Amino acid sequence: MTNMTRKLLLLGGVLAFTVCVTAIVKAQFASRHDPVPTYSKAVDYKDGDWKWSESKTGTVKGSLTFSARRPQQPVVVYLVKLGADDKPGEQGLFDAPDDLSVSQKGASFEPSFSVLVRKQKVKFLNDEKSEISHNVYFLGDIEADLGIFEQGESRAHEFEKAGEVSVHCSIHKRMDGKFYVAPNPAFAVLESNESSFEIKNVPAGKYKLHTWQKQKRFKDFETTLEVTDGGTAEVTVEMKR
Repeated sequence: MTNMTRKLLLLGGVLAFTVCVTAIVKAQFASRHDPVPTYSKAVDYKDGDWKWSESKTGTVKGSLTFSARRPQQPVVVYLVKLGADDKPGEQGLFDAPDDLSVSQKGASFEPSFSVLVRKQKVKFLNDEKSEISHNVYFLGDIEADLGIFEQGESRAHEFEKAGEVSVHCSIHKRMDGKFYVAPNPAFAVLESNESSFEIKNVPAGKYKLHTWQKQKRFKDFETTLEVTDGGTAEVTVEMKR
């Protein structure tokens, strides 16, 4: 075998290796973590000028029944204030809960699930122990990209609409989270071992009760109820297939 032949074979091997590496990089880029979630439509509710802090209030109590085995996932029960036409009306003025801090240590969101209230702010912290970059972006009817930020940095976002938010990192494909943004503070979260709930300090008036499931296995339930001053509205939430 001549020197020229050896050089040609070596060059061919280098080219083949380069093509292989390029294909792998392209495949990884093409498979960027960009899941397509099933989400509930976001709603931009009106506040009006009445205040929760000045309202007469009552309580909503209830229990959940399931027509089949329930997945080990939380169920959210929430109320939407209705207007005179029995359609979603003004939700009132209320103080947003304190900012929620979400850690990204270990390339995971913690907490990975939370129920927020409209106008609540979430602060994402890149609190990694080593120099690891993170990105935060949302999918669903509420979309945003907070960009890439380095160790020790943070990004914040205020959620103005109600609905489901799927949270991801474009750098780490197993880094996922989910939020549900409630229209107002009248909601309850039932963990997988809970079947009853109580929502206190609900301003008197007419409401539509809804459910939302982190892992949807049942048809979501809704019903109309009336909250009276000092009274308790009781309801059975039937989750059926």
